[in-house]
Amino acid sequence: MGLFDKIFGQQPQYPELSSEHEAAGKLAAIRSNLEELTQKISEPMEVIPADDGAYVFIGKPPKKFGIAWIEEGEVKSFKTLMEEHNVTAQQINAISDRLRETYERHQETKRYHSKIAEKDIVVTPSKPMENEVREILTSLH
Repeated sequence: MGLFDKIFGQQPQYPELSSEHEAAGKLAAIRSNLEELTQKISEPMEVIPADDGAYVFIGKPPKKFGIAWIEEGEVKSFKTLMEEHNVTAQQINAISDRLRETYERHQETKRYHSKIAEKDIVVTPSKPMENEVREILTSLH
C-alpha cells in the first residue's frame, strides 16, 4: 500500500472474480437485487454470496458499516427487522457489535473484485462467514 493509499484510504486491490468461480453463479442468481441495491447505495459494498441470497456489508467495515441481505428475492435491512420483528435499537446495536466481531475474525478471508451495474464491489465467498452472519441475523426472528 502506497503513501497516497494510506492518506486517502483507498481499498486494497483484489483479483477479479472469475466467471468460473462458484460465487459468480450465486451472484448471477441475485443480480437484479444487487443492481437495485447498487442504485440506492453510494458507499462501498462487500457481498458474501449465500446459497439462497447474499449478505452485503455497506460502508467501511469493521469500523463504520451497515448491512443488507437478500432473502427470498427481497432486499432486507435493519429497518426490515425493526418493522417485521419489533426489534429495538438496542438489539440492533448488539447485532452490529456481533457482526463487527465476525467481520474482524474473517478479515484474512480471500476476497475478489467484481462489478454490478458498473459499481465496483468486493466479493467474499466464505461459507463460515456466511453461516455466522446468517446465525446473527436470524437470532431475532
